[in-house]
Amino acid sequence: MKKLFCTFVVTLTFLLNFSANALETKSYIPENPTRALIFIHGYGGSGERMTWLKDRLKPLFPDTAFYFPTAPDKAPHGGYEWFVIPELGEGMSREDIYQEMMKDALRNTAPLHKLIKEIRQNLNISYQDIDIAGFSQGGLMALLSALTFDDNLGKVISLSGVPLVFTSDFTKSQVKTAPSILLIQGNRDNIIPKDSLDLTKQTLNALKITPVVREIPNMSHTISSEALQELQTFLK
Repeated sequence: MKKLFCTFVVTLTFLLNFSANALETKSYIPENPTRALIFIHGYGGSGERMTWLKDRLKPLFPDTAFYFPTAPDKAPHGGYEWFVIPELGEGMSREDIYQEMMKDALRNTAPLHKLIKEIRQNLNISYQDIDIAGFSQGGLMALLSALTFDDNLGKVISLSGVPLVFTSDFTKSQVKTAPSILLIQGNRDNIIPKDSLDLTKQTLNALKITPVVREIPNMSHTISSEALQELQTFLK
């Protein structure tokens, strides 16, 4: 067994494998992990830019391995994206936009499912010991990846997430699990539509899933200290 020289091994931007479905991922793995948290970035971000969360969460969850994948597609204005965000207008209704987003987002659940399976195998933990969270685009990806995975994961968290809605590409028949879910959104979010939280709740309720919902006063499109506290409480 490879000797570990420190509590956390920092793997600097590695590929899990060389297949088309591999994701470039930053990982922080304790010596004897009993749990894992995947955190998915938002539009124009990257896994590396989310690693600050590890420093905030590690003291409370010392036996948790942290994974920060980067989306496979480059965003037009820099960084990476999990799915294309069409522009409203030019004959596209809001429903058309959700249709395109969900179709593209579902495509990228495959590499996230692959990451989940590799984490389970590499750490020798159960799927129920793998939690998944995300911000903005990553919030939707966390929900979709968990709901369409073959086994129940641990806890699922969407922070300021793009809404989860049913479309012709995403239907009830594709949902395989009913995990514990936390939805967080700020009441001053000027990026995500104001009804995003309600739309996601409606979709989950139709699946007979009752999420925990936290609306953070005075929070814009960000991860505030209060939002992070809600995440920590939910994961405990």
